[in-house]
Amino acid sequence: MNDYIDSRLIESTYLFCVKRISDSEEAKDLSQDILCEALKAIKSGKSFVSFYSWYWKMARNKYADYVSHKKNTELPIDSAVGMAADMLCPIEKLINEEDIAVLNYSLSRLASMRREIIVRFYLKEQSIAEIAAALDIPEGTVKSRLFDAKKNLKERLENMNYVGKASYAPAEVNWFWGYSCRRAEKVMSQKIAQQIAVLCRAEAKEITDIADEMGVAVVYLEPIMEQMVEERLLTMPVKNKYLTNFCVFPRQVYLDATVAEGKVFYENNFPERVSSILSDLADKVKGLDFYGNDFEWDYLMWLMYVQAGYAMSYQGTQYYMQKYGDKYPNEAERSYRITMEYNLPEEQMDYSRFNERKSMGWSNLHQQFETAKYGRLEYINNFQWSPFPSEGEGMEKGRDKWIHGNNIGLLLELAENPKLALNSYEQEMVAEFIKNGLVKKEQDSFRVMLPIVDSKVALDIQCMINDALHQLSEEYARLVCEQVEAMLLPYVRKDLMSNFIHWDMGMFFQPTSYLFYYGLQESDYLAKPEDYSCSAAGLVIIKQ
Repeated sequence: MNDYIDSRLIESTYLFCVKRISDSEEAKDLSQDILCEALKAIKSGKSFVSFYSWYWKMARNKYADYVSHKKNTELPIDSAVGMAADMLCPIEKLINEEDIAVLNYSLSRLASMRREIIVRFYLKEQSIAEIAAALDIPEGTVKSRLFDAKKNLKERLENMNYVGKASYAPAEVNWFWGYSCRRAEKVMSQKIAQQIAVLCRAEAKEITDIADEMGVAVVYLEPIMEQMVEERLLTMPVKNKYLTNFCVFPRQVYLDATVAEGKVFYENNFPERVSSILSDLADKVKGLDFYGNDFEWDYLMWLMYVQAGYAMSYQGTQYYMQKYGDKYPNEAERSYRITMEYNLPEEQMDYSRFNERKSMGWSNLHQQFETAKYGRLEYINNFQWSPFPSEGEGMEKGRDKWIHGNNIGLLLELAENPKLALNSYEQEMVAEFIKNGLVKKEQDSFRVMLPIVDSKVALDIQCMINDALHQLSEEYARLVCEQVEAMLLPYVRKDLMSNFIHWDMGMFFQPTSYLFYYGLQESDYLAKPEDYSCSAAGLVIIKQ
């Protein structure tokens, strides 16, 4: 607003009033009168020796005018506080006319146990013995925590940033995950959780420090941080201090690393070399016993590219791990992995080189269903991204929703019996299959348009690809490591090296997004659907 009146002063003025007036609406009116009076003085060119001394004296006078004109006025809260303050030692020096406006704000930012003790001692006027009995802790512990709380409160009143920098200018974040991440993803979808992860990425911080920087009261952070600890998104290496439990990289550095990865992939002709090796496996793969082994090879290549990416990532990681031996074993405790990128508002991003990358957005989703006739089935959308309809474009449009527990059994029956007699309900489901490109009507029969493979055959295919790409995977990992590791390692804490080796670097050894770009944009290795909105390319069902 101007050099004097800003968001901090507005908030302090409202708190000054609401502490003296029980009605929040009247407190807002009085706050407005005080602020308007200050604006008038500023615009009139009034000279201030000390603006804030003048301001709070004026605010107290405005409040006195309010009290004098208020009928049946109860004892003002500040009078009661003032009398209580006379009896408090040594904290009475913290509570004066200016500090009272931010006392509750400060209290809300104390950790829960400290906050509980200071509220009981100063506001509920309980004795040390009463607090110890109520909280079931020794009296000495109460005294120690009360001393820490008073010291903490004093420091925060003197030095507090009323509204943290991160509250107005939070970091921009991008994050991705793998494996079974449903619960952790739900927690991380909260913007506050994302900012906590950024703030705790490099060094352990207390919740009060996080609260100050974010401009959020501790009472709002506590439940979110408890969830993050429970899901192992945060750790507590030191009592009451928190660290992010996955790697968080500056976005510019991470983008530069992906550019270097793509350069390695294309400059060494890996797209053609991988595609050619996969094509050499066509007869072996199509010779296996599974539904869809008579499909055109360029249609099956949608699946082969994904398996090739997995093979190169796994084998590349195994090669890379030799550098560290057994020093950093793979974590077994977590069912998921996460990587996060961030950039701060004051940082300028350079996307010019990144825009030249020859890659496509790519992700996949595995869903499992139990059926009475076929047992456990796994429906895999191997290309969960544009140009295919995806969940991000609306839940009803995504290919993930085309097959579900109610219709997957019928799809397998059609694959086994193309001339299956259908009841009216099944006819509706098959009509939906046809609309989405999962089934084609061929005269008096139906043809299911996605492969259906039992788990043993799926493993045989993966083993073929692993063996064929072994040497290429190691070569690629060596070249990528030379370019990428040095760029990212400065941002990896020592306690996250295992996560970095087995997950973060492993992602750089997986060239699936480059393979799909090459297959669709620069070669004829992939069958290109005429209409991506109704195509089963890249979909597969695995019979467990």
